[in-house]
Amino acid sequence: MSTRAFLFLIAVLGGLLQNRDAIRRWWHPPPPPSPGSERVVLYSTTWCGYCAKTRQFFRSNNIVYEDRDVETSEVGRQGYDSLGGGGVPIVVVDEGTVIRGYDPGAIQDALGK
Repeated sequence: MSTRAFLFLIAVLGGLLQNRDAIRRWWHPPPPPSPGSERVVLYSTTWCGYCAKTRQFFRSNNIVYEDRDVETSEVGRQGYDSLGGGGVPIVVVDEGTVIRGYDPGAIQDALGK
């Protein structure tokens, strides 16, 4: 294998590794939530490690949520700004409980689990 081919392979594998969550969601999409069933809203970005951990926590605990990207979605940006921003992730439960940062215990408490 030539050096050029080896470097290309490393670049492709790195790209796959960086996007593994998106690929997993594409390959195994979650079931669509029924309208109005979202009790949980996640304000996040694609590059945030704690946002990824929060998504994984939701998936592992079968928590239906709406993910609003604060960089690419106008709705996400407006909601984030209305909460005062200050970093991601921000989790809102039942339109009243606001949890800043990655805090599984606070999320479970807010959901009554």
